[in-house]
Amino acid sequence: MTNTTAARERLLNLISPTEAASQDTTPENAVDDAIHEALFNQPALRNCLVPGCLKQYDSIATMTGMQPARPEWSGQGWATLGSGTIFPAGGHICPDHKDIVTAHWPRRVQLPNDRWSVDCACEWTPAPQRWHGVLRALWEQHLLTELGKLPPAPPIPEPAHRIPLEQHTEGTLTELYDRVEDAEADQQDTRDVMRAAMLGYTTAVPALLGVKASLEALRTRLTLDSRDWTADKLDALLWAVLVGWNCENTEPGHVHDDNDCTGDQGLWNIAKRHGIPTDQTIHASQHRWWVANAIKVAKQIEETNPH
Repeated sequence: MTNTTAARERLLNLISPTEAASQDTTPENAVDDAIHEALFNQPALRNCLVPGCLKQYDSIATMTGMQPARPEWSGQGWATLGSGTIFPAGGHICPDHKDIVTAHWPRRVQLPNDRWSVDCACEWTPAPQRWHGVLRALWEQHLLTELGKLPPAPPIPEPAHRIPLEQHTEGTLTELYDRVEDAEADQQDTRDVMRAAMLGYTTAVPALLGVKASLEALRTRLTLDSRDWTADKLDALLWAVLVGWNCENTEPGHVHDDNDCTGDQGLWNIAKRHGIPTDQTIHASQHRWWVANAIKVAKQIEETNPH
């Protein structure tokens, strides 16, 4: 490697003082500006998270709107996987793999027995794991299988198609022993999960049904009161959360009609009338959704388990 100072001196020797003066600069300033620009405009390359994919993009150029140093480093069409998934620091997806990753979008799930698993968008889920750090590798293996780059796991044969005992080899027997060990571990995990799920269910359901009864009683009390709930800002927010200013009809084919329902702009009209900030209006809408959803879920539980 050449000495840095010597390299700078050689660059200075290549620049004509006359040409530099015509550009209203000096050879020293021209070289220093070039070095500064090279240092502060280095590409920040991000790799596609799909194993084996070599595509990259320049995140700095993408964020600043500048052209990347190479056309293949363009950020056009790239997507980002958030840090709330199985990737602690998030990840990046090239345009070629955006569809496959979206179809298998992973979410890390902590099970009641302090184990970890993956909730994939395709409904695939691995066996519970003790350490969440292995989830990424399991999901990557699943993704490569879906891409056809890895062979699928061999299916468990039906009893009528099992290999006769005398035809087993050391390899086939080893595979069976591995499956037995996995099944023994999964059995205990399944029992722990089932026990935790039942405990959570028996604890949460009575509380949810009690909240449903309370919310419905409050809703009835508000709707039967003769006061004008649009006159006061606080009253309007209470109505927005407990009753809702917008139409909540979700039947297929329903079209909002101000003559037959409250439409979908009632909350925003009330907010505009009282000068309620946009963020508070959005929060009220979200709170209303959670209240309505809790009542809906509680009704489904009552219908499924009437006793």
